[in-house]
Amino acid sequence: MNTLIGLFTLLLTALVLENAIFSRALDVTALLVIPFGKKGIWLFGLILTGITATASLIAGILNPVMSSWENVQYLRPVVYIVVLAALYGVTCLVLNWRKKDWFHDYNTVLTMAFFNCAVYGAMALTVYSGFNWLESLVYGLGLGLSFLLAAFLLEQGRRCMGICNIPKAFRGLPAELVYVGLVSLSLYGLVGHQLAA
Repeated sequence: MNTLIGLFTLLLTALVLENAIFSRALDVTALLVIPFGKKGIWLFGLILTGITATASLIAGILNPVMSSWENVQYLRPVVYIVVLAALYGVTCLVLNWRKKDWFHDYNTVLTMAFFNCAVYGAMALTVYSGFNWLESLVYGLGLGLSFLLAAFLLEQGRRCMGICNIPKAFRGLPAELVYVGLVSLSLYGLVGHQLAA
């Protein structure tokens, strides 16, 4: 039971407190240019969740092997990028072979999901936190779901700003970045941090 509670806590930590969009402002511009809509959000979020979970699992499995290497701190990022490129290549080959039409239509979304700072960050955070393979899988799943949550919040903010009378100089990306900043501050306060007075 304690293991299940620990895994659930880890999932919630990755989902809310370690939300890479709002707490660290990573890759927000890529999320702002993805062709959204409900189908686009779900597709990108689910692909990204699957990739972060898989990549975190692979990193958790490879970490004990790589720990014995000399100068592992320099080699680890290269190994992660090679693993991501190989995983992307295999995924593209399989989808091109089995689902050619789908792959042709959504190749851009697939590429953005694979080569995203969340995937590399999930691998790095998994290893530096010392998680085992199961904790790595749960943490990667939580990080992917946090990006899906962030995408929904950004899309909702975009819809609300579409009906507001925003000054011309702030329309588009500046208004969306202000919105992301406000959500970031609210999440920052949610975790119990206090701003300097």
